[in-house]
Amino acid sequence: MEIKIQYEDAELIAAEKPCGMPAQADKTGDLDLLTALEEQTGFSLKPVHRLDRPVGGMILLAKTTEAASRLSACMQEGLLNKYYLAVLCGSLSQKKGTWTDFLWKNARTNLSEVVAKEKKGAKKAVLHYEVLGEKEGLSLVKIALETGRHHQIRVQTAFHGAPIWGDRKYNGKTVWKKNAEIALWSYAIEGKIKDGAAFSVKAVPNQVPFSYFSEYLAEI
Repeated sequence: MEIKIQYEDAELIAAEKPCGMPAQADKTGDLDLLTALEEQTGFSLKPVHRLDRPVGGMILLAKTTEAASRLSACMQEGLLNKYYLAVLCGSLSQKKGTWTDFLWKNARTNLSEVVAKEKKGAKKAVLHYEVLGEKEGLSLVKIALETGRHHQIRVQTAFHGAPIWGDRKYNGKTVWKKNAEIALWSYAIEGKIKDGAAFSVKAVPNQVPFSYFSEYLAEI
C-alpha cells in the first residue's frame, strides 16, 4: 500500500501512519509502516519516536542513525513537539489545563494505570490539553505531551473522566463495534530540527468521529 509522505529531505521522512498499522514489525506479522516505507522509498529507515498501533497520524523516520539520534534528542529537549487530537466521551470542567499524574505499567497485561507516586515503578506523566469543541456528549481536544509514557493519553483521559472514543482498553463505557478505530490522532509535529530552522508537519483526520467536528478542524 502507498504511504502518504508529508515531508522528505536528505535526512528524514514525515509520513502519515494509517490507523491500525504497526509502526514497526511485531509478532502479528502484519505489514508495518517501517517496512512499507522502506519498500516504497528504497531507504533503510530508523524510527525517531513511537506511535501505538491503533493510533494514526504523523510520524518521523530518519534516513541515518545520526539523524535519528539528533531528532530524538530534539524531542527529549522539548525543541520538537508532538500534538495530538482526540475525541473524548464526555466533557471536561476546565476547557484548558495540565494533568500531572503518576503511571504504572502492568507488564503482564500491557496496561497502565494512575497510581500513587510512591508506588514502585511509578513514572511521572504530564499532559497539556485544550478543548476545541463539544457536540452531543463528545469533546474534541488538542493534546501536547510533556512526557512519553506507555498509553499515556489513553490512561490520563480515562482517569480524568473522559475516555477516548473507540478505546477498547481504557473506555468501558461503550461496547465498540469491531471496525471502530480509536479517536486518537497524531496531528502535528512542530519545532526546530537543525540549525534553529523551523519545522512543521500536519495531518488533519477526517474519519468518524473526527468528522463530527469538521468546522473546528477547518480552523486549526
